[in-house]
Amino acid sequence: MTTHDEICARIRALRISKGLSLSDVEIQSQHRIRAVVLGSYERGDRSLSVKRAITIADFYGVPLSYLLEPPNSSYEPPLRAVIDLRRIRSMMADQAHIARGDAGLSTVLRFIAAVVARRNDWNGEVLSIRADDLTALAMSIGKNADEIKEILEENRLLLGPK
Repeated sequence: MTTHDEICARIRALRISKGLSLSDVEIQSQHRIRAVVLGSYERGDRSLSVKRAITIADFYGVPLSYLLEPPNSSYEPPLRAVIDLRRIRSMMADQAHIARGDAGLSTVLRFIAAVVARRNDWNGEVLSIRADDLTALAMSIGKNADEIKEILEENRLLLGPK
């Protein structure tokens, strides 16, 4: 259950994470959120109505649930993968295969190629993709880690998750 202090702390943390002062919020919100009032909410000196919470959440571009609910504590470790670069090379030679593939396949292949280029690892036969890399890839194409894993498995690119 979320406490009053946790809500106040989240409101303050949002403002600080955006690099805004209380006055900045007042100006940028076109005076819908007064600096003195926001400061009172952040300190817990003033009760926050649902209407005002909605205004604050909208201003910061977060869902109201971010302010009112505790953070999701269910953590699923992200996928780590070993990619078969030999298979990618053979796929790249057959552009028709790529055209028949999932819409995300070409993005996945471009991403893997970019990682290879970034690491300057042109002669490798396999490539270990870090968990954060796969998470960023999944987010950038609107998929989750399981969907990325499915694309890799369907195209026989995944040698084995770590």
